[in-house]
Amino acid sequence: MLENIEQYVEVDDFFYQKDEIVAPHSSLWGDFNFSLNGILEYEIEGQIYLSPPNYGIWLPPQTAHASIALDEQITHYVCIRVHPLLCEHFAACTKTLSIRPFLRHLVHEILEQKQQGITTAHYAHLLQVLMDQLKTAPVYEHYLPQTSHVLLKPLLQQLANPQLFQKSLQQLLRDSSISERHLLRLSQQELQLSLSEWRNRAKILYAITQIRQGKTVKKLAYELGYQHSSSFIEFFKRYTEQTPAQLRDI
Repeated sequence: MLENIEQYVEVDDFFYQKDEIVAPHSSLWGDFNFSLNGILEYEIEGQIYLSPPNYGIWLPPQTAHASIALDEQITHYVCIRVHPLLCEHFAACTKTLSIRPFLRHLVHEILEQKQQGITTAHYAHLLQVLMDQLKTAPVYEHYLPQTSHVLLKPLLQQLANPQLFQKSLQQLLRDSSISERHLLRLSQQELQLSLSEWRNRAKILYAITQIRQGKTVKKLAYELGYQHSSSFIEFFKRYTEQTPAQLRDI
């Protein structure tokens, strides 16, 4: 365990209103940012990254970034700052990390103890466990990668359109003038994701915003093309590791 770890790892939380902008800035420390609820959109080195609950953004030291809150309600956001001496344990470029439920609970406990002014050996131990969790978190390039490819970009716009969520992926691909095989190959080349996985993530982003706005699970399940609420709940939990009701109660 690193001695005086509280001098090398800092945990803070912030609250953002819809459309609130954080102006471009950078830090000498590494930043790991993630949402306890709501969605933030980042612009990092000319690229757009989305940070929904359960997926955070790792920013190496001196990485300029700006963000905007997308959620209709207040977004509760966490920033974990990592001293440059510890950044060797993480990627040298921006990455998206998956947030496990244990890590979320751990951050809640750290913030509560910090608010109470508790900096005991137990607090230092929590920070060490937090670092261990971040080191082993699954890593992705983007949560919902984008492309400017002339053939793929209009298709992604369709796949992310809530009014078309009731249509199957096969139906949308059949409407295209390009062969399904070619489109699937392009998606792997440009997005490093299958089109079905990309669309599922787009649905999750939409579902999160709608749940936070109070839409019922039954209505949302229908909008997303599910005949039964239970099927939608299973889908949502597979991607977020929580039910719609648990997300609403955060």
